[in-house]
Parts: sequence; structure tokens; C-alpha cells
Amino acid sequence: MYKFLVVLIAILILSAGGLFLWQTFGEQTPEPVFCAADAKLCFDGSYVSRVAPSCEFSPCPEPVVCTLEAKICPDGSSVGRVPPNCEFEACPLSPGWKTSSDGVIEFSYPEKLTAEYIDTHEWPPKVMMATGVFSCAETPAESSLPRRVVRRIVDDRVYCVTAETEAAAGSAYTTYTYTTAREGDIISLNFVLRYPQCLNYDDPKQSECAAEREAFDLDGVIDRIMGTIVIE
Repeated sequence: MYKFLVVLIAILILSAGGLFLWQTFGEQTPEPVFCAADAKLCFDGSYVSRVAPSCEFSPCPEPVVCTLEAKICPDGSSVGRVPPNCEFEACPLSPGWKTSSDGVIEFSYPEKLTAEYIDTHEWPPKVMMATGVFSCAETPAESSLPRRVVRRIVDDRVYCVTAETEAAAGSAYTTYTYTTAREGDIISLNFVLRYPQCLNYDDPKQSECAAEREAFDLDGVIDRIMGTIVIE
């Protein structure tokens, strides 16, 4: 009986010692660190907060420096490149421009083209958005097909332009699709214009029609529309 009590006491002493050592030297759960809930204003207008364990402010985003170029807008004003993508800022909307939105995509467009001998047929343009890799398989220069595909650069923006023309009742109807890549998306503008046959007019209208057809900057109009697109 005596030996049994000695063994029992020894076990109790060892258990108590082990418990003491575990509580003293065992793995300890770190106390949570609570940082002040203030914020720091960064140069780009964003805010950063303090982070544990040192409670120092998170670093601000690296500044984006764009080249100092200017683009002359149709109204005579100029715009520069702006972060984060360093594209030219959208030109101010001219009188006669309207805004369209379907709740997902918003864009602005001219209600009428500044042309006497070029009419809008399916207008405003339809905006389509997709994902994928931008590519442009151009039509060979010697092709006689009514559908042509060309690659164009307008104010540093690369477009794949598809144009398909059909003739009807003294006019030509051309369906255009301007496609470009922007911020990881593939965006297309689709519309139809009507071109009356200039030969149907007598001079001086015949010459005016031909001169307007040669000088009309459709690429510039579409690039301006593309620059107003906002994905909501």
C-alpha cells in the first residue's frame, strides 16, 4: 500500500510539473494587434490604411507618368494623356452629341454626321464587347470582294476595320465594324452609312460630293466615340 501511494504521488508531481512547463514554454497564441483606423491620402486620390503587426501605412500605388503630348480636338481645344493607361483624355463633347446607355455600356455619339453627302442609315453604332486576343486578318490588296478588312492606327489606338458595301437605288450602303482592344476587352462598333452616287449629281454638287467623300474623317469620328465608352 505504501509503495502504491508513493507511485501515485510521483505521478501527480510529474503531471503537475509537465503542465507547468507546457504553460510556461509551450506554444503561445499571439495577442491580436489593433491598428488605428486612420487613412493616408495617396497622390492618385486613393487611400491606404495601417496594417499589422507594425501598424505602418500600406505603400501607395506607384505613380504612372505619361508622356507630355497633346491631341487637338475638333473644337480647337487640346487634351493630354492621363493615367492609368496613358490614353488621351476624351475630347469635350461638341454640340449635337448625345449619350446612350443600356445599363452596362455608356457612350456618346454625334446625332448627325457633319457631311452633306453621307447619311447615317443604322445609327447610333451598336457597341459589342468580348474577351479574347485582338487580331486582324487583312484582305489582300488585290482582292475584288465587296468585303474588305484593313488595320488602321488612329491616335495610337489600333483598329481592325471591316467594311462591306451593297449597292441599291443609286446609293451604296456600307456596313462598318471598328474593333479594338481596350483594358483587356475587345470592343467593336457596328453601324451602316449610306453614300449616294456622286455621278447622279450635276456640277458643282458632283464635285462637292466627291471632294467630301475624299476628305471625310470617319476614322476620327469613330475614335472619338470609342474614347467616350464607359463600362458601368
